[in-house]
Amino acid sequence: MNIMIAGASGGIGTLLTREFDTENNAITLTYKNSRDKLYIPRYSRSRIYQCDFTSDEQVKGAFDEIDGIEVLINVMGHVENELVHRMDVGAWDRVIESNLKTVFLSCRHGITKVVQGGHIINISSILGSMGMIGASNYVAAKGGVESFTKSFALECLHKNRVFVNAIALGYFKIGMGLTLSETIADLIRQKIPLKDFGDPNEIVRLVKYIISSKYLVGQIIHLNGGLRM
Repeated sequence: MNIMIAGASGGIGTLLTREFDTENNAITLTYKNSRDKLYIPRYSRSRIYQCDFTSDEQVKGAFDEIDGIEVLINVMGHVENELVHRMDVGAWDRVIESNLKTVFLSCRHGITKVVQGGHIINISSILGSMGMIGASNYVAAKGGVESFTKSFALECLHKNRVFVNAIALGYFKIGMGLTLSETIADLIRQKIPLKDFGDPNEIVRLVKYIISSKYLVGQIIHLNGGLRM
């Protein structure tokens, strides 16, 4: 299987790269600034590109080098939290661009490279539908990703027969979930019916289910331990 993970240097990108690093797969990875945090595949054929997914020119250049993608997973993301009345306009713009524009540009250029019957998965957040004090820019961006996914799914199904879905993640023992203070983490756990952050392997299992389906399309799949029902 030919898989591309856009934004692979983060926790979820690393998790998925490790999972799909087998002799049967070819993996394309992208990173923005430093490849130091990348997991370099050992068993699969791999290609690695430095690419700023907020740049139309760079995204086009990266996809120009790639053909026959069966699965494209967009895991780009960035946070700069602040209350609205104190939020710098630059912080708003950077978070919107890093979380929403990146997905738009990846899908815009990637759809020409994804094979018929292939899959695009956009990683979103539970906050896109719940909201959070101090994270209005991130919430707006992830809400945008989910609305974009639904519209783009219709376009792709009609024109290219490509299946587009999104995963809205709750809190997991990986990535941003590990950056929270213990006080904040405890408060969040009390709100989760299962009383704990999720096992990252749940993300892997859901991704595998999505790419095994030929009937799942345009869905925002929530994986959050019951925090949002």
